[in-house]
Amino acid sequence: MPVRRHSRISARRRRKKLIFFAAAALLLLCAFLLLLRLLRKPSKPIPTPPYVVAIDAGHGGSDPGAVGLFRETDMAEATAVYLEYLLAQDANYIPVLCRAPGESRTIAERAQTALEANAVLLLSIHANSADNPEAAGFECYPTLPSRYWGPESLAFARCLAARMQASGALLRGENGVRYAWYVENGRGGYDKKIAEESGSIPSRYRGFGILEDCGCPAVLAEQCFVTSAEDAAFWGTDAGYRTAAQAYYYAVCDYFGTEPIAF
Repeated sequence: MPVRRHSRISARRRRKKLIFFAAAALLLLCAFLLLLRLLRKPSKPIPTPPYVVAIDAGHGGSDPGAVGLFRETDMAEATAVYLEYLLAQDANYIPVLCRAPGESRTIAERAQTALEANAVLLLSIHANSADNPEAAGFECYPTLPSRYWGPESLAFARCLAARMQASGALLRGENGVRYAWYVENGRGGYDKKIAEESGSIPSRYRGFGILEDCGCPAVLAEQCFVTSAEDAAFWGTDAGYRTAAQAYYYAVCDYFGTEPIAF
């Protein structure tokens, strides 16, 4: 009898151990599957034509932007209107201006316009300025690489830089594509940091607000320098605005893989 009792107790213990290990294995499997679900990136929507392209003319209204040999906002508005016209002629695109010429709108309001229009691409047009009058050329800033639309924004930025260079613009830095973000300076404000595309880009800081909040791939273009006599001679003229708008149109076509129409 004592032997049988001992045998029954041992069998019960073995069953308990098996049940414990089975439950533990099941819990581990559930935790692993949950982790995979959390880590898996949601599939990105694939846009179809006609593509809604948001065009943001930087500054505007009471904010003239940079002022030098010409005004940034005048250049941005004229280029934006020309680009809107070019895109509107192409059945593949529906252009949307984030603000009308002369209108004052906050960055948040302009980003909201792109969101409400369901834009699938945004270009924000600006001009640079510098204390050094020799500073010149084109550069553009895609959404930070850690963001949801980072890879697509970089692809569009490369298209923009290539088309502007083909149009005669000098590319700044390594290839005209850079990243920018803002860091608190301890004095109640922020300092802008800039790095080349190939540099180390932190993920914990915000970049340009229009790029962060528009809900689609986006690039901010610094078309030229308002303080450069070299840039002003062409890129600060109506012919320069039209040339830049056409370069941007071709870049949009390159990005989406459509055939540009003839003008």
